[in-house]
Amino acid sequence: MSTASSVSDQVNAKDLLMVLIVTVSWGMNYPVMKFVVNTYPPSAFRAYTFLLGFFCLAVYARIKGISLSIPIKERWPVFKLSIFNMVGWHLPMIYGVSMLNSGRAAIIGYTMPVWALLASALLFKEKITWRAMLGIVLAMCAALLLAWGSMGQWGNKPSGVGVMLIGAFIWGIGNAMMKNAKLGIHGISLSFWALFIAFGFFLVITCLFERELWQWPNFLQWLAIIYNGVIAFAISYVAWFHVARKLSAVSSGLSIMLVPVFGVTGGALVLGESVTIEDISALFLILLAMIVVLLPSEQIKKIFLKNSN
Repeated sequence: MSTASSVSDQVNAKDLLMVLIVTVSWGMNYPVMKFVVNTYPPSAFRAYTFLLGFFCLAVYARIKGISLSIPIKERWPVFKLSIFNMVGWHLPMIYGVSMLNSGRAAIIGYTMPVWALLASALLFKEKITWRAMLGIVLAMCAALLLAWGSMGQWGNKPSGVGVMLIGAFIWGIGNAMMKNAKLGIHGISLSFWALFIAFGFFLVITCLFERELWQWPNFLQWLAIIYNGVIAFAISYVAWFHVARKLSAVSSGLSIMLVPVFGVTGGALVLGESVTIEDISALFLILLAMIVVLLPSEQIKKIFLKNSN
């Protein structure tokens, strides 16, 4: 994916609006998904949302005059990126949400930046620093804390933590691949084809394993499908590409740190999910892990020096 030639951290009102759209829509999407998968086949639901998402992006690309064509030499890299960033993330995630409350699923899902750093080290020979190791330890402590807290709680299965961790790890690999990809296509084009490919995979999955569960969505389920496809996918991906291109990698990564906070809050407000001390502690550990991993060393030193004074 092409990037801007110059990156600026000068944030204006439009940038803040884009960040707000991403954090709120992605965070609130967890309770929305949890509500739907309790009563509707998960893969069928996800296939609907991918279909609506890539259709909206196609309309947006047509209006903006953005080409959706992919050069032959970039088709295989785009396919691989789509598998890891869409299929490999959303398949475990949609089933993980069905096994946990939405807040816990959001917390575990956003261990992704930690796994992205680990994947960069293993796959692309980037140096593993003490900060990376500390971030991994903090993320694993949070996951173990949630697994322990899920035992014996209604609506929670400890195995759901493992499923969500698999998804977060695959997503992390996909993000490391994205960072190192040399693509010339527009970000909207990449998102369109990623959603299209994921739609094909989820269509096959629901046809093979969920046919006896098929039903026409009711009104609330359609609202959830529209929210996912239009807001969480189409609009939020456009907003995210704006943020990712305008801000530095560090700033854009930090900008999504509040997503699990909205996931926990949304689950409590919308679904009446209880927020336990394990949830709060794990959320704190994940946010701390992301700060350790994403903030530059100089920034961390300034924070500690300021606090010591």
